[in-house]
Amino acid sequence: MNRRQFIFRSLALTLAASTGYAVYQYQSLQGSDNAAVLVLDALLPAVLMGALPAEATAQQLSLQQSRDAVLEFLAYLPQSQQQQLNQLFQLLQQDLARLALTGQWLQLADLPLSQRLDLLLSWRDSYFSLLQQAFSGLRELMYGAFYGQPQHWHALGYSAPEFNP
Repeated sequence: MNRRQFIFRSLALTLAASTGYAVYQYQSLQGSDNAAVLVLDALLPAVLMGALPAEATAQQLSLQQSRDAVLEFLAYLPQSQQQQLNQLFQLLQQDLARLALTGQWLQLADLPLSQRLDLLLSWRDSYFSLLQQAFSGLRELMYGAFYGQPQHWHALGYSAPEFNP
């Protein structure tokens, strides 16, 4: 095998491998309808750290209710924002995209809680406005879902107004 054949075969093999990986990622992207659930389950504990109840069962229930509230609220957002959030959720589930966005090869749920929080804070302080926008959108969505539940109002000192008929 001469040098030219070696280079062409190497390029062909690289192209075939990258195409195969892209097809695999595309198929996994199309099949993962629960990307939002997985991302929210990973990020909610980090965002709500300190606000969650101390008891483990109450904490899990609160996280689940908050996740469900976020998922329900997504339908009320404008179509363009829904698409952007779904795209973010999908990208955070793909290996290469997650590596580019977070610098982490591991799934978000596999990272320690402190690293998840550091990741979100790095998005807040990023030079890229797209990452800042992702941070702000996710934070507002998660806080709104958590503090929109009446059982969490006492922590804010809020009581619902009473209307007289």
